[in-house]
Amino acid sequence: MRWLTGLVLIAAAAGEDARVLLPKPGAFRALTEPACSYASTQHRKGIIRPDDRVLAWLRAVHNGGAIPIRLFLSAPRVINDTYGLFFYDPDGGYVSAYKKDYGYEFYGWRGGVMVVKGRDGTLWSALTGLAFDGPGKGRRLERIASMVTDWSYWLMLHPESTVYDLYDGKKYAAVDLPRDMAAEAESTMGKVDPRLAPKALVMGVEAGGQTKAYPLEGAGERACFTGTVGGEPVAVFWYGPTSSAAAFSSKLDGRPLIFYADGVSPESAPFKDKETGTRWTLAGRGVDGPLRGRELQWVNSVQCRWYAWSAEYPATAVYGK
Repeated sequence: MRWLTGLVLIAAAAGEDARVLLPKPGAFRALTEPACSYASTQHRKGIIRPDDRVLAWLRAVHNGGAIPIRLFLSAPRVINDTYGLFFYDPDGGYVSAYKKDYGYEFYGWRGGVMVVKGRDGTLWSALTGLAFDGPGKGRRLERIASMVTDWSYWLMLHPESTVYDLYDGKKYAAVDLPRDMAAEAESTMGKVDPRLAPKALVMGVEAGGQTKAYPLEGAGERACFTGTVGGEPVAVFWYGPTSSAAAFSSKLDGRPLIFYADGVSPESAPFKDKETGTRWTLAGRGVDGPLRGRELQWVNSVQCRWYAWSAEYPATAVYGK
């Protein structure tokens, strides 16, 4: 650990971020442009488990798509694809989804958060999409609307959506999601903001130049957190059975709406707005009522562990505190 301490002292002396950077390039091999298919087609193969965690992108043709993490992301940790650029960090408890780009690969950890390297050698935070070292330092990747949920739940919402082709189930390495934090990631964590437990599940939201973390543990079967972030009205949807959260603007066509979790609505659309009574899905789509067919504007957000969010956003506010 002596050399790790040296890294911290060098960074601090230079006036830069003092978090430890632990390189381990080549530990995982990125996946590029896997062939695409449809959710209903791949489901019939019986390879994807009902409770498989998936990263779903929400706003694209075919009503978005989903990536079964165990089958496509757990082994490579990075996917460079037409549908997006995807980073899976099991230690930080998140999958980040950005606009399509190519040439990225796993590089290591900094402050317990996964680091990726771009094709020009630039180093990026997988959580924030911010470049912190190299030729592209200061640049920011653009997030795309996404959430993490279970395969069976996503399939219920959008069987017509896109998914990667599994072929016979042997083309890509299937790796069960890690249960424990990697020792390498944990060695770089440092001191964690004490407002929440280090591994507490939060929804981190960024809007209006500010950030806020919404604690999700103990939120129950379904919940809706409302308020503002950086002056922007935000509603965070939470569905407990699949441990899934998504954040949306509380305005539609400039009209403010008050959202709430409705205990008697079906699991496919557990949220309503008080103004029109429209039922909304976790993906922010109106399916029953006057606003049927409308889509809420997704807000820059990621579901992750508190230690990772607070490490990248030390000035973050915390909902309810």
